[in-house]
Amino acid sequence: MKKYVLDANVLMSALISGKQIYLSIFERIQFFVPDFIITEIEKYKFLILEKTKLKTSEFNEFANKLFQNLSIIPSSYISEENINYAMNLCMDIDEKDTMYVALSLQMSITLVTRDIPLFKGLKKKGFKNVILFDTLFNEME
Repeated sequence: MKKYVLDANVLMSALISGKQIYLSIFERIQFFVPDFIITEIEKYKFLILEKTKLKTSEFNEFANKLFQNLSIIPSSYISEENINYAMNLCMDIDEKDTMYVALSLQMSITLVTRDIPLFKGLKKKGFKNVILFDTLFNEME
């Protein structure tokens, strides 16, 4: 089974869409996220619920299935060295993505994102362990 670090924007898109294709992808790939993602989801919870076309019960069932296939990693697992390196990579792109990049560094696995400025910015700085979700999705078809 392939392993990736998942950025919050992909998870939020999946939650909003409620599309079964996300469940299929999440069942075939092991995704890791930093515990910080819980704060992100809570911060945008009402916006997510407002944008989804699912009924509340359907949304809850869908969200539960998605989260069953996520491994949430405590921030304390990530070394200070990797956090600092990620901070340097992200500081002029988007500092909010630091923990996702740091987890990718810590686990030596690729970060999946929908954030094009982050993707391009990291690539420009020589960080190769990043892929756009659409590219990953197209590779799976």
